Amino acid sequence: MHDFRFAFHQLLRSAGSTAVTPAQHQKQFMPMINLLPMAHARLPICFLAMAVSWLASASPSQAADVPPPAASPAKVATREIGFSTQDGHALRGKLVVPESGELKAVVIYVQTAEGMTMDMRRPLGGDRSFSYFDLYREKLPPMGVGFFSYEGRGIRNGSTPPRFEEIAWDVYNTSTLENKVRDALVAVEAVRKQPGLGAARVYLMGASEGTLLAAEAAARKPSEVHGLILYGVMSDTMRGTFKFIVSDGGFLAYRGFFDTNADGKISRAEFEADPKKYREHVFKNAAFEVFDKDGDGNFTADDMRVMTKTYLDAVDNENYEILDRWTKTSAGVVTPENWFKDHFAHPPIWTFLSKVEAPVGLFHGTADTSTSVDGVRKLEELARQAGKSKMRFYYFDGLDHTLNIGMYFARGTLPAGHQAIFEFIRQQTTEN
Repeated sequence: MHDFRFAFHQLLRSAGSTAVTPAQHQKQFMPMINLLPMAHARLPICFLAMAVSWLASASPSQAADVPPPAASPAKVATREIGFSTQDGHALRGKLVVPESGELKAVVIYVQTAEGMTMDMRRPLGGDRSFSYFDLYREKLPPMGVGFFSYEGRGIRNGSTPPRFEEIAWDVYNTSTLENKVRDALVAVEAVRKQPGLGAARVYLMGASEGTLLAAEAAARKPSEVHGLILYGVMSDTMRGTFKFIVSDGGFLAYRGFFDTNADGKISRAEFEADPKKYREHVFKNAAFEVFDKDGDGNFTADDMRVMTKTYLDAVDNENYEILDRWTKTSAGVVTPENWFKDHFAHPPIWTFLSKVEAPVGLFHGTADTSTSVDGVRKLEELARQAGKSKMRFYYFDGLDHTLNIGMYFARGTLPAGHQAIFEFIRQQTTEN
């Protein structure tokens, strides 16, 4: 649930090194922006809005002109590892470790909702591309830490942009939450079987749905997992998370475009002032009344809930036909069949975090439109009440679901959230 800014970044880069013109904006962005709620109260795809919000904070010329980050000078050894799931499906992963010196630990990146290849390759403009995981392959080995990423069930590296993946649907659809937790633990075993890694400390990294999976894996095998690094934390069940996505989270994206006085609502004056020209370029100068559903003179989260009532009701009534249709037509990524039904029967993350005694770092942006920062603060209170002194919480003003990691690949600048993640890893691997 964290891959959408890269699609928008690619669109932006293709516009050239100058600012996107209204005509270019209309041509390139409208096919996806049309999924946002307009006169017919369609679902606000706040994942996509989140990406737009990130792009709004970066000048087009910067995003287009900066070359991809240079490779780390650290010498590394890279190997691909084949292993099998508990139910017999073949998986592959890529392990990167320092070529020399002490190996202090290995970080394993757990799968997410949409499934990932072991490289997570994405377009970078023109004929260029990058691997999302290069960030960790470059930053961790100089710290004496290895990095392992593995492919999701039925997902292989492909050659076709934008996702560069091939999916075998019969296998991919076995990607239940239970199986993905088991796969994470099998990945731990696969790493430990490598020469010299039998006694290595293992840390699981998870983002979005991956935070839930990593926490559950650590709770099941505490002797095998020495710590957790979690960002874009899914603090609630999918019932609560999806309701946030189509209400307060979606409205948070709109606030980024229009709420200039930061009072939590959008007045007619703010909307019509259109400070970022999104009403003009994206919403085609839609009338304020399209959004102010109760006619009180302000566009608020309550108005958003009116516009997305169909989906809120679908959650309450467990109408999987409507919810599954959303994943196919509006989610922006593919998910396994029965994904909502699987999630609705699953416990929340605290069920598992409450059992973890190892160090846990939780990193969350206040501008996250996919998972609620308030929910993470509630987790922090639960941790305090439970005396979980090894559970540390970090918050970042204005950062989104990915902690704005797109900045690294677009500009070569590591945002504060990921700086904190690497510092947490450094502390854990040097002090413990």
